[in-house]
This record gives sequence, structure tokens and C-alpha cells, in this order.
Amino acid sequence: MYVVIVGGGQVGYYLTKTLLEKNYEVTLVDWDFNKTERLKYELGGNVMYASGSSIDGLERAGCSRADVIVAATSDDEDNLVICQLGKKYFNVPKAVARISNPRNERIFKELGISTTISGTSYIAEAIERYVAKQQLTTLLTFSRNEMALVEAELEENSPVVNKTTAELELPYECVIALILRERNVVFVKADTIFKPKDLVIAISTQNEQENLRKILLGEPEV
Repeated sequence: MYVVIVGGGQVGYYLTKTLLEKNYEVTLVDWDFNKTERLKYELGGNVMYASGSSIDGLERAGCSRADVIVAATSDDEDNLVICQLGKKYFNVPKAVARISNPRNERIFKELGISTTISGTSYIAEAIERYVAKQQLTTLLTFSRNEMALVEAELEENSPVVNKTTAELELPYECVIALILRERNVVFVKADTIFKPKDLVIAISTQNEQENLRKILLGEPEV
């Protein structure tokens, strides 16, 4: 998971520090040279002097391979530009914007920036939730860790939603065991239809887990 954070103020600094402690790959970008030099003393090579609201600056920060871009400056207009560039030009799957004026939240959402947050801890939590929804959760391993019982919660845009089990091209070494749907347990058959919010329980080899994840959850989207 690679996160690009634009804005080296308190929010950007503490968010970078928090994510680095969680072993994320992070680059903090700021256009104030003196500020970036100070931040490098503590955060090292994870800090870059560049304009985070320009295509060139974001390109230098590696935005083309970023999973999340966080606009954490104190200026709402700059944050909107940063998120728009990240989404539209670099196709970053997830854009998170800090907003200073709550009245601007509606504008951000209308322009496709669905996650707008004002606090550092909330931004970190939002990224954690986003990551969790894009992954399978391992419940149990067996056969000398070669097999795993995993679960995945389906979203509205999950590629398997409204499809039957028979329509899925599952890897040979994967089996969908059951679905937890609200308070009901659904034993999967060929004509079982997947629905949003279904918690899918499957058995998979370790080698096929990534393929299973893509089938159930698809590629990340904003």
C-alpha cells in the first residue's frame, strides 16, 4: 500500500508518522523547502520538496503507482485540486481530502471526492478501513499453512454482486463455503445470488488468494 500525502503541516506530519509506524509506504510532499528540510530530519527520505498541486510534482512523488492520495493542506481549494489531479490524471483509486470549512464538504462530494475528513486520526482510520475492504481476512490456516479459511465483505460495486455462483470462474483450488447475510447463514449452491453486504466465507490455497480477492472484490475504486 503506497500513500502520497500532500501538505507538511501538523496533519500531514502526524499522518505520515502514523502510517510509517504501521509499515505503510508513504511519501510526504510539500512546496516549502525549509519545511521539508526540517521534516527530513525525522522522516528521512519519505519527505519530498515539490508542488503537490501540480502534475509534475505528483508525478515525481510516484502518484502513478499510489493506492491513496491524501490532500492535507490547510487550503480547501488546493486540496480539491490535488484530489482531482490524483483521480483524473493519475487514476489513484482512493482520494482523501482534509477540509477546513465544513460548508465545502458538499462541493467535494459533488466532484467525486467522497472522503472528506478534518482530523489526523480520522484520516488514518479511513485509510485503514479502505485497505480492509480491499482485502480478504484470514480466519484460519491449516494443512501446514498451505490452505486458509478467509472472508470478504461485498460492496455495492463488487463484481460478483447479482451474479450466481455458477457464473463465477473460481480458481480450481478455491471453494466458497457459505454466506453470512444479516442474521442468516446461506449455504452456497450453483444458483445462489450474491448481494451487497454479504460476508462470503471461502477456502483457498495461499497461492490463489489474490485471484480469489480480485474475483470477489475487484480492483479498488474511489
